Amino acid sequence: MNRRLSSFLLRPQTISNIVLLAALVALAVFFVSQSRAFLTPINVMTLIENSAALGIVAVPFALLTISGNVDFSIGSTAGLSATLTAVLVTRAGVPEAAAMGIALLVAAAVGTVNALLCVVLGFNPIIVTLGMLGVVRGGTLLMQQDQIFGIGALTEWIGSGDVLGVPVTVVIAIAVFVVGGLTLSATPFGRHVVAIGVNRQAAFLSALRVRAIPFVLYVVTSACAGLAGIVLMARLNGVSPGETGVGLEFQALTVVLLGGVAFAGGSGSIAGVLLAWLFLASLQNGLVLLHVTPYVQTVSAGVALVLAAALDRLGSTFVPRLQEVLAQRGRAAAVRTEDAASAAPVAGDAQTKAVAAAARGSARE
Repeated sequence: MNRRLSSFLLRPQTISNIVLLAALVALAVFFVSQSRAFLTPINVMTLIENSAALGIVAVPFALLTISGNVDFSIGSTAGLSATLTAVLVTRAGVPEAAAMGIALLVAAAVGTVNALLCVVLGFNPIIVTLGMLGVVRGGTLLMQQDQIFGIGALTEWIGSGDVLGVPVTVVIAIAVFVVGGLTLSATPFGRHVVAIGVNRQAAFLSALRVRAIPFVLYVVTSACAGLAGIVLMARLNGVSPGETGVGLEFQALTVVLLGGVAFAGGSGSIAGVLLAWLFLASLQNGLVLLHVTPYVQTVSAGVALVLAAALDRLGSTFVPRLQEVLAQRGRAAAVRTEDAASAAPVAGDAQTKAVAAAARGSARE
C-alpha cells in the first residue's frame, strides 16, 4: 500500500470518521428496516431542521475544543438570547431584527466574560463555564419566568420559511459548517488554533497569539450559541425560559467528541463534526419514528456520549501506539533491505571467485 495512503488511513481522525460513517450507515439501515418514513425527503429535511441549532453551536464549540478550551455555558446562553429577544419584542416593542441583534451582542458579552476569566486570568474553563451556566440561566429566569409565544413575522419566517426551497434554519446551519470548515482547514487562523491545542508553550515561543485566538473563539462560540437560541425560538415562534437550550452543551460535547475532536485539544475536523451531527440527529429522529419513550432517548444520548469518550480514548492512545509499532516494523524492514543489498556484492564476489577457481582447475587439468 502506498506509504502516504497508509499514513492517511492510520490518522486518528480518519479512523474516527470511518467508524462513524459505518455506524451512521448501519443506523440508517436499521431505521429504514423499521420505518419506511425514515429516508423520505420530508423526514430527512425535518431531521436536519430539528438539529440545526445544535449544528450551529457545535462548529465553534469544536474549534474552541481543538484550541484546548471548553465552554459549558452555551445552553444557558442560547436560552438567554431567545428569551431576551422575545421580551424585547413583545414587551418593549423593539423591532424583531433589532431585538435579535441586541440578543446576539449580549450573548457575545457572556463569551467575553468567559474569555476574560479563562484566557486572561487563567481560571479553569470547566469550572468557570459551569458556573456561568447557572448564572446565565438564573438571570434569564429573573428576567422572565413564563412562556412567550407569537413573537412576530420575522421569527416565524426564520422558523418555517425557506430560501429557494431550503428551510432558513438549514441554510444557516450549512453556512456555519462551511465557514467553520474553511476557517479550520484553509486559513492561518485555523492552523494556529490547532498549534495552540497541540502545545501552548511551543505556540507561544513561535510567536502565535496564544491568548487572542482563544479569546476570539470564546466570543464567537457564545455568539453562535445566541444564534442557536434564536433558531430554537423561531422553530416554535415562542420561548420557554426554563427549558430553551437546556442540555445543549452536552449535546454539543457529544457531537464534538464523536466527530473525533480530542478533548485535550490539538486535533479534529469539521467533516467529522458534520458526520457526528448527522449521526446524533438520525438517532433521535429514528427513535421518535419508532415511538420510543423519551426516557430511552435520554439513555441513548448518554450511551452516545460514552461512545464519544471511547473514541476520544482510541484516538489519543491506541492509534499512536499502532502507528509506532508499524513505524518500527517499517524501520526494521528497511534495515533488512539495506543489509541484503550490501551482502549481495559479497555473495556475487564469492560466486565469481568460485567460478574462477573452477576455471583455473579446468585449465591445469
